[in-house]
Amino acid sequence: MAKIMTFAEAPPLVWTEGSFDGQMVDFPPLVNDYRKSYDLLRAVALPPEASLDLIEDAARTYRHEAEQEA
Repeated sequence: MAKIMTFAEAPPLVWTEGSFDGQMVDFPPLVNDYRKSYDLLRAVALPPEASLDLIEDAARTYRHEAEQEA
């Protein structure tokens, strides 16, 4: 997980978190890389309703295939 934080009186920073630790990133070029990656992900992400439809369809397909194997 990564959270990009911006402040009125300070430069932006990123908080990254894994299963067992977290770290703050304040090196401006690296913060900028995180922002670019986030922007790219948002650009290709489905809207919430379409995401839910996709997940539900995948669950139906999985159930159907599991029933066929049983």
